[in-house]
Amino acid sequence: MGSKVKKESVFTYAQLQEMQAWPLEMKIENAQKIIRQTFKYGKKIALAFSGGKDSTALWHLIRETCPEEAKNMIVIFGNTGVEYKESLDFARKLGKEWGGENFHETKLDRIKVPRLKYEAQKMVWAMIEKQGDAHRYLNKKGRLLSTDKLNEAVTPKMWELFREQNLVWEAGTQISFWFIAEQYGFPILGKDATKLDAPRININVFLKYSTEQSEGNKEYYDMLREFPDMRISHSCCYFIKEQPSQKLQKKLGCDTLFRGLLASESRRRTFTFLDYGFLYKGADKYLYSSPLAIFTDTDIWAYINSRNCPYSELYDLTDEKGNKLFERNGCYTCGTGLAYEGNNIEILRKHYQPKWRGLMKYGMAREMKTFACAMCNDVKLNALESDYLLDNRPCAFDRLTPKTDILKALREEPEQLDLFGGSTFISNISK
Repeated sequence: MGSKVKKESVFTYAQLQEMQAWPLEMKIENAQKIIRQTFKYGKKIALAFSGGKDSTALWHLIRETCPEEAKNMIVIFGNTGVEYKESLDFARKLGKEWGGENFHETKLDRIKVPRLKYEAQKMVWAMIEKQGDAHRYLNKKGRLLSTDKLNEAVTPKMWELFREQNLVWEAGTQISFWFIAEQYGFPILGKDATKLDAPRININVFLKYSTEQSEGNKEYYDMLREFPDMRISHSCCYFIKEQPSQKLQKKLGCDTLFRGLLASESRRRTFTFLDYGFLYKGADKYLYSSPLAIFTDTDIWAYINSRNCPYSELYDLTDEKGNKLFERNGCYTCGTGLAYEGNNIEILRKHYQPKWRGLMKYGMAREMKTFACAMCNDVKLNALESDYLLDNRPCAFDRLTPKTDILKALREEPEQLDLFGGSTFISNISK
């Protein structure tokens, strides 16, 4: 069994390729062996369930392999609040049928004190600097002590004015995608494209005062300075998916987690598998099990079709030419695949107009416009794109596709791109 404290790899890339070439039945037998080992080593075992094809196939295989143990297995559905309706309905229906009382759904946290919105935070910080009090709000390394520390500088009259202008998140507000997007930024490109994981106001302060700025990230920092209102972040993934699931796992006393991860999904997952294998104990002391790691998308569908395994109708949706819309499920607000054809944002624009319009009006249009301006400078684009191209799909097992029509239009004539699919230009809707 691998461990996250080990540095030597469990498998070589050649070994992974060899296993991925195995026939389906051989992969299933291997997965069943991993499932049995997981039940042997784990005490209170949970399945991370998204309603997607991979975790559904894994749940089905667990039930087939260890039916008695599966009856007591905890199933945790990570409801992000921005799921496609088809995925949400399927996950809840299957959870009720297969999981019963062991099926649990995550809930989003809520803020405990009022939080200023970004525009108000900028005004308050400008006032603090003008008064010469910046040092009172910084640690020794030039970082903001905390975002909520800014509240101390806000007078009752200022609170009243900010509330009148709808510039306050009140205590009790859910830490939803919309809250994170406003405070941190929108998920555009891959996780490694954003090198600072903090609210945008904290980043502004960091760029001006911090003594810890890495020379290797200079291009990225320069881009943020040139575009001070650019809000691109992947903090939503942590706050609406990872953290709620972790809290629920802890609350339920789980020590082992099944995950329907495929090594072929991304470069990051490839290396995770090479380093740690199918079953390992993480630094957090949890036991992680990925029985389907050597499966490909083709294998998953072959398994589903040959075993009469249910799946979300999201995967059956097609465009006007009969082409499948979705290879995988996920948050409808996610823009991580923006650089590639068939990405989530393109699908929203063409087939989910109400959701598209809501997302664009909320601020994604503004960020896409700002991103388009950054793209006009290839050096600054590289600051965002280089790590992304390495980390996200398409990865080593996929064919790199051309840039999407949206990105081509953004780069060539950003002011003419109609993000609503109507007649309103981006320059107007992003004001």
